[in-house]
Amino acid sequence: MGNVPLNGEWRIDWKDWTPKEDALNQEFTVVPGHWANSKSEKYPTGFATLSLTILVSDNAESLYLQNGVTRNAFEISAGNETIYKSGTIGENYSSEIPNLNVQTVSLPNSPNNQIHLSVRISCFHYHICGIATPYILGTHLGINKSFLETIGRDVFVLASLLTLAFFHLVLYLFWRDEKTHIYFASVCFLAAIRLLSTGETRLIYNYLPPGIYETMVRINGISFVLLYLSFVLYVREIYNSKEYIFVYRINFFVAFLLFFALPLDILTFSKFLALHLILSLLALFGLLYPIIHGVILKKPGSRFFLFSVIATMSLFSLDILTEFAKKGTAYLAQYGFLVFGLSQALFIADRMIENFRNKERLKQEKENAEAKVNFKTAFLSTMSHEIRTPMNGILGMTQILKQTELSEEQREYLNLIQFSGDNLLLLVNDILDLTKLESGQFELHLEPLPLPKFLNDCIHLFKSQTNSNQLKIELDFLNKLPAFLITDQRRFAQILANLLSNAVKFTEKGTISVSIESIPLPDNHVRLVISVKDTGIGIPEDRMGILFQPFSQVHSHLTEKTVGTGLGLAITKKLIEEMGGSISVHSIYGRGSNFTFQFDSQIPEESFQPNPSTNEGETIPKIEWDSKLSEKYPLKILIADDDPINQKVSSLFLKKLGYTALQAENGEGTLDMVRSELPDLVFMDIQMPDMDGITVTKCIRQSQAIPKQPVIIALTANVLEEEKQRCLSSGMDDFMTKPLLLHDLDFMIRKWAKKDLAPSNT
Repeated sequence: MGNVPLNGEWRIDWKDWTPKEDALNQEFTVVPGHWANSKSEKYPTGFATLSLTILVSDNAESLYLQNGVTRNAFEISAGNETIYKSGTIGENYSSEIPNLNVQTVSLPNSPNNQIHLSVRISCFHYHICGIATPYILGTHLGINKSFLETIGRDVFVLASLLTLAFFHLVLYLFWRDEKTHIYFASVCFLAAIRLLSTGETRLIYNYLPPGIYETMVRINGISFVLLYLSFVLYVREIYNSKEYIFVYRINFFVAFLLFFALPLDILTFSKFLALHLILSLLALFGLLYPIIHGVILKKPGSRFFLFSVIATMSLFSLDILTEFAKKGTAYLAQYGFLVFGLSQALFIADRMIENFRNKERLKQEKENAEAKVNFKTAFLSTMSHEIRTPMNGILGMTQILKQTELSEEQREYLNLIQFSGDNLLLLVNDILDLTKLESGQFELHLEPLPLPKFLNDCIHLFKSQTNSNQLKIELDFLNKLPAFLITDQRRFAQILANLLSNAVKFTEKGTISVSIESIPLPDNHVRLVISVKDTGIGIPEDRMGILFQPFSQVHSHLTEKTVGTGLGLAITKKLIEEMGGSISVHSIYGRGSNFTFQFDSQIPEESFQPNPSTNEGETIPKIEWDSKLSEKYPLKILIADDDPINQKVSSLFLKKLGYTALQAENGEGTLDMVRSELPDLVFMDIQMPDMDGITVTKCIRQSQAIPKQPVIIALTANVLEEEKQRCLSSGMDDFMTKPLLLHDLDFMIRKWAKKDLAPSNT
């Protein structure tokens, strides 16, 4: 009638290898199950003989027997003939060699239609003894069919889990930021590996040499812990919130407990392993909290996740019962892992679809944001250009007008005009700087900077603008500074200027001290710590929070002396952070403030350090201008600009310096003037009709008809860094921004006259 599981009561003879058939006090134990007597009193570790008499019919075919999971060593006999051995049975720990094997053996012909089956078992290496899964009796065809079906199920689950592991490992290689794939791949891979030793057929034990049983028990424990940890990490990656951290920590703690038991003897370790399985199951139920919470919050795929976890835990619970020989079911955890794997595949697919949707939405939002930023940048660039062009006329003519004979009343009015123009220009510059910093278009231009000279020039500039009788500005080097430093000179000067101008603005009398300390760092680096301390009005404590916020003025209620954009400190903070540094402030209201900033920089090697005595550049442009500059440097200068006001301002400025300027109103006129007059210097406007300044410059540089290439200096109202780079890459030698100031023009002429007008871009 097919295969028959030999479940039920078997005779048990405790500590007796050769029991007598007619013994009076016979005891029986239930198979499968932990060996016990009729009163359900468990036997300890030891040895015993379990026997069974099987009645068969006259026409029964040749019968075969497939043993169940039997710990630790055993021998199967039919009548007086031993038909199978697994390991070496013994009467104590040292004489036993445990082994775990599931095999099918043929039974000898049965006389009198009876099979006297006995199983001698010794169990000293594991705390749970007896027969854990049923012995099967049947025909060769039936047993083989059942065994192949069992192997097929194991192989199917094994292949499925390995396929899922490989697939998600590949996904992780493509999406490294999605760690759920690598954790899920680890869970599937470890579950597949454990299937070889915990599956229905215990495949791996069939190929292991005797004597490795203890090692395999410990390896099984370790593999379970790794699987457990991978699963917890997987859940934590999906439901990563601080409110669940206690649940995860409990699971991590329970998982790692097993490692402390590894050095124990195998019997104690097996007892601890059983206890660890129960603790693990209880701890795993705690993971249902974040998972169920995810279902309540309607997170993508959370229902798939909950279903798969409950299915796995249910089958895992049955395995624990089997492990304790309370139920005789086959091991089912591998099917739970298969259900888990397939459900999680659906769950991850759902998450990936949602992620793709989110990425598309974020991509669209990013494109919209970039479009807005580009529009804002283009708008500010255009507005800057349009504002700076008339500002060139206002500030330029103001400077010219101040050189004429004026009454005191007229001079006062003119000073007010210049003050307003300077503040408007400051506002435009600050807004552009802040826009570049916030849009990520800001770049540092590193170059060797003569540090002591730079600091002295900065202090000298502010000293010249203040009344030394009421306000003293001091510079203090706390230790020896490096002669040169690699940094962005313009931005460093801007930071110092913002802090010093604030100190001057809010300190009517007293002292402003600037102290600099140099802290050596490894790899030829240095940390500069700079403090700007004043004895001014200080900052109220309740206003400290808005100190570095854009358009916020701490003392907006004060007089016109404190007029500003409210952007200076916000820009200063962002500039320092771009340089990799930080800024802090300490202030006592009514007694003064102390702004301290620091940043790290590199000291150039000696071979790259310029000679300070021959430094051609100047840290701070000179305020003064020389009316006899043309006598020192006789040059032919061409102004190329289509705006008549700008032409007038530039010509008057050059006239103040002693030059008579050549003028061109468009691109073609500029080219003709360069070919015919051969000027030494060309101040080139970028936006001109018929041909812009970039195109004109390229034509000049490429022309073979011009025997002497002039120095070309861009003169534009566009102050963005991209514009500067565009001008220099086209062949221009330098870059000036509008509004044009007289001392800037003086500085630029001196700079290139000293270089003998040898253009750098020819």
